[in-house]
Amino acid sequence: MQSPVRWGILGTARITRRVAPAIQSAPAAKLIAIASRSEEKAKAWAEKYECPQIVESYEQLLERDDVDVVYIPLPPHLHAEWTIKAAQAGKHVLCEKPLALNALEAETMVNACQQAGVCFEEGVMWYHHPRATQIRDILNQGRLGEIRRVTSAFSFPWQSSVEPSEEYRFKQEQGGGSLMDLGWYCVGASLWTLGMLPEEVFGREVLDGSVDESFSGWMRFANGAEAAFDCSRNMTSRRWIEIAGTEGSIVCDDFTRPWQEEKTRFWIHDAQGNAEVVNCEAATQETCLIENFSQRILTGQLDNQQSLGLKTQQVMDRLLKSAKSKRNENEF
Repeated sequence: MQSPVRWGILGTARITRRVAPAIQSAPAAKLIAIASRSEEKAKAWAEKYECPQIVESYEQLLERDDVDVVYIPLPPHLHAEWTIKAAQAGKHVLCEKPLALNALEAETMVNACQQAGVCFEEGVMWYHHPRATQIRDILNQGRLGEIRRVTSAFSFPWQSSVEPSEEYRFKQEQGGGSLMDLGWYCVGASLWTLGMLPEEVFGREVLDGSVDESFSGWMRFANGAEAAFDCSRNMTSRRWIEIAGTEGSIVCDDFTRPWQEEKTRFWIHDAQGNAEVVNCEAATQETCLIENFSQRILTGQLDNQQSLGLKTQQVMDRLLKSAKSKRNENEF
């Protein structure tokens, strides 16, 4: 396959406002077409993001010979269906998180892409920022000693012009809830840091209707390390992580997305409390993701990231099961 990799997008979800410009600015990518079931929305979107082609249906986009990869920003309950259809059509797939409603669905998606010989990845962008590479290098160098605990939080006060009845994040059957929407980043970051699945998990949810408005989780790993997190859509904006070892710690107060792209940084604290600020290369993480995924397609690296997404989904299932099984315990 020759560069640039040709991209199509299924739907005009809000996240495409960031991803479309990223495709336009990534050297190895080119935006070809947008598919939407609303012609009016598609026309407005295509004009705003300079997309040359409008396709009336998702099926028609998958049939196009001039599209190599599809980005799927649809609600989670549609991810499995359209990932499998895209793979069967020979398209590489970048799928938004959460990957699916559960781990079984996620496994079918991964298997379909493996059988079709196409690239598949979850759309978590911070993994691709240069800052993540710097943090990984420090962990690999052993500067923190033995990692003992990962603590993280992701929350924001929900404000949207979309009615709750029309928003999938408020519907359990469509993959809603703060754990699936926000906790995914915290769980994934813990697995990314420690490189293994937990042996034990505990979850605690605060419900709003059928979905969790807030969620707290804890994980214990075979090497004795622990991870704890909380996520919420009724709290002030927080997106921080601490990775603590026997000889030092890393603190990042905006790991899911830099508060300011031009001031991307994190801190290293030694055992005596001395803090070192590590300034990072300024970059747009959406563009980094699109470029890295496009390069994977060009070089044939098929299974680079799919295992982390699948493992994250597996842990999410266990956390939700824990929260529901303990819902009525310890009540006064």
